[in-house]
Amino acid sequence: MIGAITLGLAALLLCGAIHYLVMHTLNAWLSTSRLAHALQVQLTLLTLSGAHLLEAGVYAIAFWGGERLGLGGFIQEDPINAMSTYYFSLVNFTSLGLGDIHPSGHLRFIAGLESLSGFLLISCSAALLFLAATNTTAKEASHAA
Repeated sequence: MIGAITLGLAALLLCGAIHYLVMHTLNAWLSTSRLAHALQVQLTLLTLSGAHLLEAGVYAIAFWGGERLGLGGFIQEDPINAMSTYYFSLVNFTSLGLGDIHPSGHLRFIAGLESLSGFLLISCSAALLFLAATNTTAKEASHAA
């Protein structure tokens, strides 16, 4: 269990760092960009989506590592491969939870952390995307509150 907690928290912290860096950079760019507003919003959407895909990849690597360490595995009809692991991670990160692949053992703990992390980070992205769409920077929004 200690291995799953360590691996899960490492993935959580790495994803948080990635997301902070992306959001901080985007917010700074939005406050100085001279591009058309619609293009700013689309680039913000694409960048945040890319960050989420990368973060789901971090968890997929954590699941792969957890399997190699004997912390658990996955239950599905077809043999598990890298794409299946990434697919599970992406479905779990977005809290969609289709249920066609199930983690077993202590990998279930990492799956729970990933759902929590994904929910929080997607919520942060939604807030920044809203600010971009309304042409407001985070600094302006905090002064208005």
